[in-house]
Amino acid sequence: LRARLALPMMMTLLPLLAMTMMLLPLLGTVQAFAPDLCGCIGASAFVDHPTYQDNAGLFCSAWDLSMPVCLEAKVKPTYCKHEWCYVSEHCDSAQPSIYHEGYYYSYKACGFPDTFTHKCSPMA
Repeated sequence: LRARLALPMMMTLLPLLAMTMMLLPLLGTVQAFAPDLCGCIGASAFVDHPTYQDNAGLFCSAWDLSMPVCLEAKVKPTYCKHEWCYVSEHCDSAQPSIYHEGYYYSYKACGFPDTFTHKCSPMA
């Protein structure tokens, strides 16, 4: 009896299995069109900012090198030379900016470790 039930069930599932095997290669294509949540997006908050350039956070750069703590310190904090940029709040490494509400930064998006957040951010 089991053999009689198994054959029709296999015949029903076989087309589904074949269709799945045909669609598997396309899954990579779908991911390629997904938005890059950790891509640099920049910020408009720096227009007329006394320290940061107008385009700060738009792309990966060591933006903090122009900050007083990085300019004046005898021993510069490691984050001074680390690159970062502003990213979507949905990026897995996004940290809320303590200087500009509503903006999120990421060192990881630029290939650097985040040595700022837990050391300097009161929100961490």
